[in-house]
Amino acid sequence: MSMFDYDTRPATPLPILVGTRATPGAYAIRDFLSRNGYPFEWVDAGQPEAVRAVLGVAEVESSALPLCILPDGSRLASATVEQVAAGLGMVAAPALSEYDLTIIGAGPAGLAAAVNAASEGLRTVVVEAVAPGGQAGTTSMIENYLGFPTGITVANLRRAP
Repeated sequence: MSMFDYDTRPATPLPILVGTRATPGAYAIRDFLSRNGYPFEWVDAGQPEAVRAVLGVAEVESSALPLCILPDGSRLASATVEQVAAGLGMVAAPALSEYDLTIIGAGPAGLAAAVNAASEGLRTVVVEAVAPGGQAGTTSMIENYLGFPTGITVANLRRAP
């Protein structure tokens, strides 16, 4: 593929978040999307021209903020992190009706517990609030992982037997 072919690919629409920087709800959604490496477009509701370019109107009622426009075109007024995550397909239903063990948090301890429990045959589910895959999904280095005293990286995993 040449550079010219790359530039002519259709653009994938991004979620658009309209809000004010001081709004806790808008901050929470921006933080969630950023932590998950999910690109989005931010529109400051205090800039009428930017709002008009996105919504066709100069102002948005403060009760509708934060407003999130999903890539499929649907709009979420007074959006929450949960609504945005569901709208972007980042929420998964449990595969089983019941589990032997539920682990809250997918940091190094949660991941180690899940691996050990599953290796013993327990039906295990890990619940993570911040990012799919927990720390393993958001970093290239996990420090203090069991069995890896200097930490574990993608390179370690590729060399593992």
